[in-house]
Amino acid sequence: MCMKIQGIIATITAIALMTLQGCATITGTSTDSNTISASDIPVADPMLDHYIAWVPRDKAQTAAVAKAVTHISLANAREQTARQLCSSNWVMNSKTTTNIGPFPTTAPDAAGGYPAWYYRISHQPGLRGCPDTNSQKLYHRLQANLPEWVDVKMARTTTLSLLD
Repeated sequence: MCMKIQGIIATITAIALMTLQGCATITGTSTDSNTISASDIPVADPMLDHYIAWVPRDKAQTAAVAKAVTHISLANAREQTARQLCSSNWVMNSKTTTNIGPFPTTAPDAAGGYPAWYYRISHQPGLRGCPDTNSQKLYHRLQANLPEWVDVKMARTTTLSLLD
């Protein structure tokens, strides 16, 4: 029941945000002077998990809306993943360490090269709430439940072996 209420709240919030963005003005095209280059984006720490969003500016016309749409998309993906793999147990991230953005830029050519908001949320590695599912499967399902403009990057873990 609680999961249904959370889903309804997320839907209402998304509708409200989409309605509000009609009052905003588009910040412009990828040639705007306020657009930053992808090379100016701080490098992501490979030892953290990252949600990297290239929110199309036609979906979110302001930075605040881009941030909200990203968080709503993540919450919906976690809820879907929980239903599919975890007997509806809520899938949670570890502690958030940093957020970068959102700021106007252009999505990479490989993603379509469209005017976008770049927003990255970084967490300590690991997802919780689904102990009977292996981590790799959990991350892959979460990625599949996200919009195409959000990418999940798992932390790179290092295994050390001692040699005699």
